[in-house]
Amino acid sequence: MLVPTQKEIIEERKAKAIETLSTGFAVNRLPLEEYERLVEYINKTENERELVIVEKIVAEYGENGTLNEQPEDDEPDYYSGRDIFQNNTAILSSRTFSGPIKSGAKFVSLLGSEHIKIRIADLRKRRTVLNVVSILGECKISVEAGIRVSNNAIPVLGSASVDKNVDKQARDMEPELIISGVSLLGDINVKLLK
Repeated sequence: MLVPTQKEIIEERKAKAIETLSTGFAVNRLPLEEYERLVEYINKTENERELVIVEKIVAEYGENGTLNEQPEDDEPDYYSGRDIFQNNTAILSSRTFSGPIKSGAKFVSLLGSEHIKIRIADLRKRRTVLNVVSILGECKISVEAGIRVSNNAIPVLGSASVDKNVDKQARDMEPELIISGVSLLGDINVKLLK
């Protein structure tokens, strides 16, 4: 039985730290500049002492860590990397979703397309966060007139946009839909429901 060397153990821990950081970045727990700076620092780490410090910093952005914006209610609005493929996933396929949406719902499009239809009656809370990941895919979100939409999705060589007609039709007293997540070589588009 082979016993891993100290260097192999450190490399494994560095990879795990980068994975945790990537998950945090994908759900808007840290800005792009901070993500890049920390990944660069992790890659330069060579000893146990430095690694312990890095792991403490990265833990802040992990699944139980801090967020840029705290939700107003008790419902979780963000997902951990473990359950990314458990809900509403389109891989090399297309999927349409309509109906009530729970805050924190996850939609993943990997070389596929998602079409999400949202009506005011589907949003039960004042604020609902929708976590969207589009990797070489497309996620089209159609919202009923009146819903306020905040787009916090991060495009990385992709696009994340809200049609100007959605903003024109938004009403102050109606629920707010917050789009969170990342578009990596993909598209996240919000338009009015026809």
